[in-house]
Amino acid sequence: MLRFEHVSLSYGSQKILDDLSFEIQEGQMAVLIGPSGCGKTTTLKMINRLIEPSAGKIYLNDKDITAQDKVELRRHIGYVIQQIGLFPNMTVAQNICVVPTLLKYSKEECDRIVHELLELVNMPYEQYAHKYPSEMSGGQQQRIGILRALAASPPIVLMDEPFSALDPMTRRSLQQEVRSLQQKLNKTFVFVTHDMEEALDLADVIIFMDHGKIVQMAPPEEMLAHPASGQIQDFLGKFINEAPKELTAADFMRSGVSTVSANRGINECVSKMQRRNVDTLIVVDGQDRYQGTVSIADIRLTGHVVKTIEPLIRCNTPTVHATDSAKDCFDLLISSGAPYLIVLDGEEKVDGLITKTSMTSAMAEQLWG
Repeated sequence: MLRFEHVSLSYGSQKILDDLSFEIQEGQMAVLIGPSGCGKTTTLKMINRLIEPSAGKIYLNDKDITAQDKVELRRHIGYVIQQIGLFPNMTVAQNICVVPTLLKYSKEECDRIVHELLELVNMPYEQYAHKYPSEMSGGQQQRIGILRALAASPPIVLMDEPFSALDPMTRRSLQQEVRSLQQKLNKTFVFVTHDMEEALDLADVIIFMDHGKIVQMAPPEEMLAHPASGQIQDFLGKFINEAPKELTAADFMRSGVSTVSANRGINECVSKMQRRNVDTLIVVDGQDRYQGTVSIADIRLTGHVVKTIEPLIRCNTPTVHATDSAKDCFDLLISSGAPYLIVLDGEEKVDGLITKTSMTSAMAEQLWG
């Protein structure tokens, strides 16, 4: 277990860390995140005494770290940095066993460690153990850097933005491998990142910092559900699950529908149908309120005995209102067998049409943009 008790750091009058108190349980993956200059890397470096606090205490497994020799402390804390820091004149096996060698492990024990660790990341011993860093990709080098941090089986591993210089695919792969290693080995990891997606993927607990203070410390699920500040909301951004918008007919309809007045003549309306390549017209009264529809079939049957389309108006096309639920409209469109729905506004004027084509297009836009 790692525990900070009222830890502060000042350089002159400048406060870098301000009264940090928190606990990270054994076997947890804790991620420190926040804007640049918030103190997350400084906090990390205090754990292995690369930086000493101005006030407060840090305990590792209930032991005050200042009571331990710095060199001995660091040999029992894994440390992975962005720059990797492999020794270029050493092979993979030699790099992995730097700390075990300093701790006087036997050659046989070192060899066993290299075999086991390379196997954990699917890098066969025979293929990689005797290679030099220059013979490997950046992602492979970073894997070896992680294995080196784990080689002496430290109780805690510190990782300072280890993947930020890697391409997205390699980065994603290494994130998954690190999480898998941490869980298999049941080690405590403290991980610094500026990437909220990385934090959400890796963390058991996220510690969000700003201006040297902890703004919120919570599991990812809790932070997503209840971010403690607008700044955390900004970091979470697209990951916050907002309640889905209740879609209405207005979201799905095709607007700009032309209408015809009930007092228009038969020949005029037939000509209009021909020009628009349709077999039905939507009819409105003098105040543009919906009256019904007139079809070419009805005109052919009885159009020769009337002068206007008014006697031929039918009201058998389903209508909905712009504020009606889109789901209900879709159900009505399917169950009615009608080719379309007429959408009316609050004054019973024609606002648009919902067809199967417009419904499909609008659904695609909602899903994929």
